[in-house]
Parts: sequence; structure tokens; C-alpha cells
Amino acid sequence: MDRLDALKVFCAVVDAGGFSKAADKLGLSTSSVTNQVAALEAHFRSRLLNRTTRSMSLTDEGRQCYEHALRLIDGMSQLENGLRQASGTPSGVLRVDLPSSISRNLVAPALPRFIAAYPDIALRLTVSDRLIDMVDEGVDVMVRIGEPADSNLVARRLLAMDYVCCAAPAFVTRHGTPATPDDLARFACLNFLYPKSRQVRPWLFQRGAGPYAQTPPGVIAFDHVESMIAAAQAGCGIVQALSVSVAGPIADASLVPLLRDWAAPGPGLWALTQARHHRAAKVKVFVDFLAGLFDSAHAPLNDKQI
Repeated sequence: MDRLDALKVFCAVVDAGGFSKAADKLGLSTSSVTNQVAALEAHFRSRLLNRTTRSMSLTDEGRQCYEHALRLIDGMSQLENGLRQASGTPSGVLRVDLPSSISRNLVAPALPRFIAAYPDIALRLTVSDRLIDMVDEGVDVMVRIGEPADSNLVARRLLAMDYVCCAAPAFVTRHGTPATPDDLARFACLNFLYPKSRQVRPWLFQRGAGPYAQTPPGVIAFDHVESMIAAAQAGCGIVQALSVSVAGPIADASLVPLLRDWAAPGPGLWALTQARHHRAAKVKVFVDFLAGLFDSAHAPLNDKQI
């Protein structure tokens, strides 16, 4: 007796409400269905069904068997689908959720390369900075800043980031540069507001010992990182942001880095996937694509269950 097949037959009998109905649905003879359930009862040494000529009902043992069998059959189905997807050509709809600054400045400009490499994948991109339930919202890959806390997800670190202070070249020409974080009190500074609490984010610095926080008085505070950086590019003041957010402006010289010797490590950038989907071919190639975009001095961590 193949126990998995017998469990599938048993569940079909329960779902159909009878042996003959289950036999019709499965394309088997009624005697074959009856024999498989009987063999399962003999194996477990328990009666699973109370049956008479007119009715059928689950015993307590049968109810327990039915519930466990459903989970086992569903798990086997997910395993088979996952292995088929992992070994197949990357294809199908891929749903991705990204932070706004990451999407606009880094991922979106690089998408032509991904589309050319994987024409059978249809991307569905949503842009948000809020925490979402990946299962409820049907998201395959989510990119977020900061160590993920959900132990049901598989996480891959894409990038290690630092907090970087910078200002526009014209601002530096007019006002000079701070030599230490304490000097920031003499300069116009741009602060970031946490969107929910509306509190100013402290600036982080490190030199020698562990990082410490300091909040310089700010002339303007934003709850939108890109707007804060744009104001710094316009010469409004000094800004502190994550290195990934100011890499472009520093590269095109619209911002120049300051207080380099005091840079503090920031949170990592992570790609999150559902455990049951992370080996699917379409998911794997997109996460690998992201990892290629976010090349840094720190080697990415291996995939890990968190």
C-alpha cells in the first residue's frame, strides 16, 4: 500500500461524503476505494470512519487523520511545484514590492537588462515603504531596509550601508565644512522626520568606540528622504542619509561627502521571500539580479532562514 495515495483516497471519501462518490471523482472502482481505506485503518490499527448503509461519519481518530493528511498532501504539492519551478525556465508573473527611493533611483533604471535576460517573466512592481504581509498581498519578493524580524521569511542581505553626511559644493564653498559632529551646530542642517511618530531621527556617528547619536538643530525637517536630499542638492544645508540614497548625487558631484572619518554603520538592505517560494526560478533570478545591482565592499550574506 502506498500510504500517501491511500491518504489521498481517504480525504476524497471524506470530502465527497461517500465511497462511490469518491470513486467517481477519482476514476477508481468503489471496491478499490473501499480497500484502500480499509488498508489505511489496518495500518493505523484504528477505525477512521463510522459507516452504515445510509450514513458515514469520522471517528475521533479519523478526524485527526484527515486534518494531518490535508497538511501532508498540501505540503507535498507545494514541494513538487517548487521543485518544478526551480528546475524550469524562469517565467510567469513576479510580484515585487520596493521602497520608493530604491525603486526610482536604482532598480527601475536597471530593469531593461532584466527584461532582456528574462522575457518570459512579467513583473508587477509596487512601491511602498510600509510593512506588508507578503502572503496576504501576494508578493513574491520584498526589499526592505533593516534587519527583518519575520521568522517565516527567507532573507538575503543585498548591501551593507553607512550613514553619510554631505552637502552641495556651493554650500561648502559659502560656509566651509565641519571638522567634527559637534561643529554641525554652527551649520544649517536638514533633518528627517519619522512619518508615524513625527519625531526627528537622530544623526549617528562613530569614531573609535561604538556609534553614538547626536541631533543637530535643523532648519528644515522632511518625512521624505528624496525631498530631503533634493533640498541638500539645492544648497539648503547639510544632510545625513544612508549611503545607498546619496550614492547617485555623490557620483554626479551634486553632493560632496563630509565627516568621512565619523561615518557610522547603518542598517542593511534585504531581499525577503516566502520560504515556500524562494527557490522558484523566477524568484531566484530576480534576487540574484538585485544582488548584482547592490555591489558593495561587504560581501553579501548567504540566504538564511530568519
